[in-house]
Amino acid sequence: MGAGNGGNAVTQFWQDFFRASPQAHIAIEEIFGLGLRCIMRWRYDWVDAAGEKGHVRGADIFQVKNGSICEKLSYVKG
Repeated sequence: MGAGNGGNAVTQFWQDFFRASPQAHIAIEEIFGLGLRCIMRWRYDWVDAAGEKGHVRGADIFQVKNGSICEKLSYVKG
């Protein structure tokens, strides 16, 4: 699988994921950067098919190279 196909698969996954949860919401709680790193703390809220609300919190660590994100590490706390 080429790099373009992998990118398309990732894009399709997230489009389907968010389409299946129209009430979902991601809120950025904190964001800061230093040098080539950026940290973003977030909260993801949703309503499932049974109408039950849920949420998780997490943090993403980004690395930037030549003005573009070249790496993203995500951590989730349930």
